[in-house]
Amino acid sequence: MAWLRTKRPSTRELLRAEHRLQAARSARSGRWLIFGLLCVIGALLYLRNHEQVAHARQVEALTQDSQALRAALGQSRLKRQEIQATEEQLLRRIATLSAQVERLQTDLAFFRQQKKAR
Repeated sequence: MAWLRTKRPSTRELLRAEHRLQAARSARSGRWLIFGLLCVIGALLYLRNHEQVAHARQVEALTQDSQALRAALGQSRLKRQEIQATEEQLLRRIATLSAQVERLQTDLAFFRQQKKAR
């Protein structure tokens, strides 16, 4: 950036002054800097997008796993209910058959007593 001066230095001041060499920056170096920054920003945006895609895939996979587990849980609950119903039915049948056995044993005892009495 060039500074505006109000007074031009004289030749005498220029000869007596200490001069140091400075590398002049060209307009190209500024352009390369801007280009480099744009490349870095582009790379960061690409990496962010790549991470978002990977995250979305992971969420999708977890959603599918969750649905599969819910379906398996539903099947498991259904089987458990079926087993409980079967068990209850078998217990009722055992109770009915036990009562029938008791009745038949009572009848058998009665008939044996009748047979002995004759």
